Amino acid sequence: MESLTTWLMEHLVLGVLVMTRLSTLLIAMPAVGVGVPKRIRAFLALTLTLLVLPPVASETPVHELPQIGNLIELVIAIAREGLIGLLIGATVQLIITGLQLGGEMITSTGGMQLGDAVDPTTSSSMPTVARLIGLLVTAVMLLVGGHRILLGVLMESFRAVPAGNVEFHESMMDLVIGQLSAGMASGVRVAAPVIAALLLSNLVTGLISRTLPQINVLAIGLSINALAMLVILSITIGSVGLVFQEELATVASKLSSLW
Repeated sequence: MESLTTWLMEHLVLGVLVMTRLSTLLIAMPAVGVGVPKRIRAFLALTLTLLVLPPVASETPVHELPQIGNLIELVIAIAREGLIGLLIGATVQLIITGLQLGGEMITSTGGMQLGDAVDPTTSSSMPTVARLIGLLVTAVMLLVGGHRILLGVLMESFRAVPAGNVEFHESMMDLVIGQLSAGMASGVRVAAPVIAALLLSNLVTGLISRTLPQINVLAIGLSINALAMLVILSITIGSVGLVFQEELATVASKLSSLW
């Protein structure tokens, strides 16, 4: 018992740094950062820290840690560790945000803006289609083991960027910008079939209005647009999971090469 207490006291600073990087990853990780009670998240962060700390301590001896002489240096070291955890989690969250942007494009093109709801992630109004895509992508991430992939990337970061020796470089910012553009491109890929169908339905409605001017085109057009949107969306909604799996594998390889 005394040896365990001595070991814990010697690795107290290392444990704080490891828990900070892990906690910020959990905050930014989809399916964990939102919707999970704070007490459960704190318990999960503490439990994972106790599991991760021994292997990290074996690779990062205490005597190799930078000397922290005052509280300001400790706060700076903690902030650096937090940014690394946010970097790992935010890259995946940017993909999900881009896919939800595709849902918003579908809703605005189909004229279904009235079906909005409050999104718990951003605490703002979001179309129902975008929320559906977000929930679907989160479920796909858990099914394909995306949480294990992120934890694996976290362990790789501890080996390549030891706790307390974090250095930032330009490639990290390039990765964030690249994932922002990749997320938006993924949203366009998901929304493209539905938007094309809606444009075609508008063309058909315009032809009907020219051929039969006595018909109420406004009422018919809204019904045709809603029907086309729902039919094509039900057929192509499965592509969201495929696109997300592809982007998740890409971002995992980018993070591994970044370290």
